[in-house]
Amino acid sequence: MKRTRCPALLGAGLLLAAAASAQTINFDDLAVGATLGAQYAAMGVVFSANAFSGTGSSSSGSDWATNTDMTIVSIDTGELGLDYGALGVPSLVSMNILHHFLNWQNVEDGDASFRIDLSNPASSVSVTFAGIGGMSSAPDTRIFAFAGSTLLGTVAGALPDDQVGQLTLTFTGAGITRVAVAPGSFDDWVGVDNIVITRATLIPEPEVWSLTALGLAAIACARRRRPT
Repeated sequence: MKRTRCPALLGAGLLLAAAASAQTINFDDLAVGATLGAQYAAMGVVFSANAFSGTGSSSSGSDWATNTDMTIVSIDTGELGLDYGALGVPSLVSMNILHHFLNWQNVEDGDASFRIDLSNPASSVSVTFAGIGGMSSAPDTRIFAFAGSTLLGTVAGALPDDQVGQLTLTFTGAGITRVAVAPGSFDDWVGVDNIVITRATLIPEPEVWSLTALGLAAIACARRRRPT
């Protein structure tokens, strides 16, 4: 009786490497006047107003707003007012942005905040702010990162000076499912733009492709093995 011999090919576990996959939301695809909400749900991102309530919002001494304005506006149509100035080069905040949150003009009934809910956990979230009259002595522009209801951490900052500028805050950590954003105590206005959400994805290491080929060859060999 003849027997076809096959090499002894042992299976190996897949080796996986983490790769970053980033999504950028800059609102340029939304119409001016739209209310930001679930427009990016297909990306696993949903926005809602008023992340916080009650007292203790910031150095402004105001309570948290209950009517945070989530309107999309354009900086190209003069909607930011006559005091709109150069924000720096490159200008990170441009074209359509999330509403210029105001304090001293009392557009809100307190300090604005909003939340970003993620259906798939992120490993990093960045938010860019720009405005006029920031309080550099009070870095209360903040983002709060959560995993479920657990606070992972807070990142705070302020504009480079008391007049005009732009600022990007980034939180990095595993399992971010929600981010609360507090634009802060700007004397005049602050716009929000360029929200970057980075998720870790698992991809096979290069060696996996050769291991996979060996495994398939072993299976094919075993199926061809027939006694005669």
